[in-house]
Amino acid sequence: MVIIGVNSIIRIPPMKHTQKTLPDQSVVKKNVSAIHINAKLTLVQRKLVNALLYNAYDHLLAHDTHSLNIALLSEMIGFDSRNLAHLKSALTGLVETSIQWDVLEDQGSTSWEVATLLSFARIRDGVCSYRYDKGLAEKLFHPDIYSKINLSVVREMRSAHALVLYENCYRFIEIGHTAWWDLDTFRTLMSIKDVPSYQAFKSMNRSVIKPAIAEVNKLSNIQIELETRQKGRSVTGLRFLIRPNPQLSLIGMDEEDEITQKKTYKLLLDQGISKTLARSWVIEYDESYIISKVELARSKAASGKITSSATGFLKAAIEQDYQSALDIEKAQQKTVDEARAQKRAREAELHDLKKTLRNIEAMYLVQSTQAIEQKIQDLSEEDRREVHEAFEATLSSRLFVTEFRKHGWGARASFPDALTFWQDRGVGLPSFDAFAETQTTKKPDDMRARIAELEKYLK
Repeated sequence: MVIIGVNSIIRIPPMKHTQKTLPDQSVVKKNVSAIHINAKLTLVQRKLVNALLYNAYDHLLAHDTHSLNIALLSEMIGFDSRNLAHLKSALTGLVETSIQWDVLEDQGSTSWEVATLLSFARIRDGVCSYRYDKGLAEKLFHPDIYSKINLSVVREMRSAHALVLYENCYRFIEIGHTAWWDLDTFRTLMSIKDVPSYQAFKSMNRSVIKPAIAEVNKLSNIQIELETRQKGRSVTGLRFLIRPNPQLSLIGMDEEDEITQKKTYKLLLDQGISKTLARSWVIEYDESYIISKVELARSKAASGKITSSATGFLKAAIEQDYQSALDIEKAQQKTVDEARAQKRAREAELHDLKKTLRNIEAMYLVQSTQAIEQKIQDLSEEDRREVHEAFEATLSSRLFVTEFRKHGWGARASFPDALTFWQDRGVGLPSFDAFAETQTTKKPDDMRARIAELEKYLK
């Protein structure tokens, strides 16, 4: 049994059955009395209460039945599981949970009322449909008695105790502190009245209050601090001091309001899309994607090719990625452009690798030739002549001999032979790979392999 308004009798003024236009932001306007739900609801059920009310609020009095895509509902409450049985069980609990409250009428008399959190729920084709009792809907919609609960807080909460504490504290944000609660009342609010281990304040503080405070302060748009009232050494009552969380922007609390300012959000509303669905699409899809689907829907409608609902066609176009002839042409052109860009990038990489190797080879030739010529300078004229003759005898082509006589030890054609010739005579010339590793972080073998790979691709 859920008892609403356990701390006091709440006066609810007479309702006018008119629809009120509300600022569009992810904030649940929740009857203050409804925040005092003290049934043993699970964390998922408590989040469902908030998310379902947020989805229905704009049409709470105008429509009897409200609906919400299950995937979006799961996202709103941070329910990652695809276990429909769990969700069905949670909804069943809301339908079976009765709530009651006392209402002070204008003439001073008191009336007692009872209802269930939901009067009906159904899951079909990926959509959750649900209804509120008319009397409860009027209470939940009332503009004068509500507390604002931001859904981005609800979605992040992982502890039922933290969520309940947040709900019961946030409505006092303007005052700066909650009312004083005796311990039994607080246990009732937190749905732990019948837990024996929490009858002692020390145990309740350690296991329930402190962890809940830590989570609220970390994840929500308020920060709270416990204050206790004592009689002797015993704690007899408590309340919470409340202030805005200065780290608000760091946990994404403002994102919900920013969405309504986006061009695509307004565009979708103009096409007849609901606020909840428009919000989810703006979060999920790029602006250009949404605009292209709206243009496609408009084009099809103008040509008379939409035989059913234009809104339904737009929904399918966005969720199933319908393509217009222009979209297909753009996609094909994008593929061509990406292939060309990739080819240019690989050509540039190939050019750079070859240039790097050529530069290293040129430096290696210069430094090795200088070392050889220094060795030659240390020889007599006769020894130089003998060395030249001995080297020419090792060359396999007359062309190499000619090049050597013309350019000396730096002749490119005979340079590899010159290296071998002098290394065999004990001159300490480094290998090309060893020299190259002193000039670049890339290994010559890796550069050669990459060059071969790129040349093969670019054939």
